[in-house]
Amino acid sequence: MSTNLFRDAAVAAAARGWFVFPLRPDRKTPAPLHIRNADGTPCTWPDYATTDTDRIHRWWAGHRRYNIAIATGPSNLHVIDVDVDCPSLPEDSRSREADPLACTTPPHTTIPATFTVRTPHGRHLYFHAPTPPLRCTVARVAPGIDSRGIGGYIVAAGSHTPHGVYQVLDPSPVTGLPPWLADRLASPPPPPIPSGCPAAPSAYLAAILTRETARVSTAAHHTRNRTLFRAAFTLGRLVAAGELSEHDARTALASAANHHIGHYNFTYTELHRTIDNGLTYGARYPRHLTHLSTVER
Repeated sequence: MSTNLFRDAAVAAAARGWFVFPLRPDRKTPAPLHIRNADGTPCTWPDYATTDTDRIHRWWAGHRRYNIAIATGPSNLHVIDVDVDCPSLPEDSRSREADPLACTTPPHTTIPATFTVRTPHGRHLYFHAPTPPLRCTVARVAPGIDSRGIGGYIVAAGSHTPHGVYQVLDPSPVTGLPPWLADRLASPPPPPIPSGCPAAPSAYLAAILTRETARVSTAAHHTRNRTLFRAAFTLGRLVAAGELSEHDARTALASAANHHIGHYNFTYTELHRTIDNGLTYGARYPRHLTHLSTVER
């Protein structure tokens, strides 16, 4: 009988065709494996995630307690991450009985049974990736609902964190992503032009969004958090003034920062926290664009 349940969980995931790699013990960030490419540059998790059982046994040799991650893109998965403890949810909705996914499901529609993992704050629903596959999303469907697709990973069953255990809740076979859910997860259209507003402020708003998201997307790892906070602060001022919806601000910022996940220990938790802090601080200083002149802008 195996004495390393973490290794067993990783092997079981790989047997399903899911590409796995180690996370730090009790954490959700990639373990420092010090793997290098042929040219000597550091190899990152998208490159070394594997289904090879020999490599998995080496990674989890002995009593190593690495948590397990599944790279969703190469595994042909799109995983819905439902968080019932999300700060953006109303206080009376933060319970196991008040499910944000159920609340957003269209009438006369049900979520099909599929492989599901209970997480410390909710659950992960595993679906086959649609065609074409989708990238990761943050709160695009509703607050408390994120998803992992191309470029992302999820913490797998068998992992432990200080907040709790990840364990299989429903062992049903993985099914296809419902079309209505795939539609909602697809890239949203550009924010609509506010009614009654002249074209110039709308164009200026678009320029601000483009500038701030570009800064976040291209930020170096040592300036990433500060850049994301400043961008969230800038957009938070516009949200407070009614120039931009909070949903659009969060979506734009999260999409821009998403590709940083897993690099230099940047996590989804840190992403959410930084955006929350920036938007909250920016809300203290509303910035109105509608009546600004060209010179003032």
